[in-house]
Parts: sequence; C-alpha cells; structure tokens
Amino acid sequence: MVLTNNVTVEDILEFRDKKVRIQEELHLKYKGCTIVALAMNIPGPQKTSPDIYLAFTEGTTALETLLSKETLLLKERVTVTDKGGYLKLYAVDCKDPVLVKGLTVHLEETHPLGRLYDIDVYGEDGKGISRLMVGGRRRTCLICDKDAKICGRSRNHSVSELSSRIGTIINSWKNLFHS
Repeated sequence: MVLTNNVTVEDILEFRDKKVRIQEELHLKYKGCTIVALAMNIPGPQKTSPDIYLAFTEGTTALETLLSKETLLLKERVTVTDKGGYLKLYAVDCKDPVLVKGLTVHLEETHPLGRLYDIDVYGEDGKGISRLMVGGRRRTCLICDKDAKICGRSRNHSVSELSSRIGTIINSWKNLFHS
C-alpha cells in the first residue's frame, strides 16, 4: 500500500510508538536475537509516496540480501506502512549486534539510496548500537556536509530543498537501475 498524505506530529509520534512496541514484542519473542529496523530518512511532512515506497522496497531487498550473504537467519519480519512512513523490523538470529550494525552502516554508505535509509540495530538489552561504535561517521546533511542532526535542528534548509534532493537521489537510482 502506498500512501501520499502529509503527516501530523501525532502521526509521527504514533509511528514511533508502533516501532517501539514491535521492537519490544520481537525482543520478548526471540530472546538473544538482534533487532533491525529499516525506515526511510525523509524530512518534512510527506513521509510516503510511490517513489519513497519503491526506495523502501529496494532497501528491504538490499538488507535481506546482505544478511543472507552473511548467513544470518531472519526469524521474523514485520512491515509497517502508514501515514507516518514505511518501516520493516527484523528479528535476526545473531548475538552480535555490533557485527550487524557494521553491515548496515556499510549498506547505508555504499548503496545508491543508502543516504535515505535509516537502519537501527538493537542488542538483546534493547539498546541501540550507534554508527560511531562500529567506526562509522556521523550522518551528513542531505544538502551540505554538516552534521545532519545539527543542520536539521537549525533548519538550515527548506523542506522543498530537502524534498528536491530526495527526489534527485531516487530519480538517479531509478535511471541507473530501472531504465
């Protein structure tokens, strides 16, 4: 299902709550597993569209292929599609969340759409593994080379600039792989 409505703050909070609830359920169901959550890094009020969904689907395929190549068994997959965005959570049969985070950081940094992926990895204790813990660098802004969090908080770029950049990233990928 592909949605295209603008989101409210309540929609975003509801989406985040749903993510946390599913993570907790997977942790309880699969003791010792690493939980991986793939979402899209889409600033602004429109978190969904046919192109964003296409990019999300590519991300899930790329992530599942990567984990499979590492012979990591996926115990369960849960997909969420609503106004708040697209999300896929995985219970990965691996007791080393740092290894998994290293793989996901590599995907985020090398895939043509990787800059749009937000892949979180959680250990058995439910705590997130940071990019810095695996030698990754902080995410940079979609527009400039500044730290993405700092740039986002200071609202250095308009939503239309950011949306345009996201469209350019997706269209470049589509032109390369869907021509």
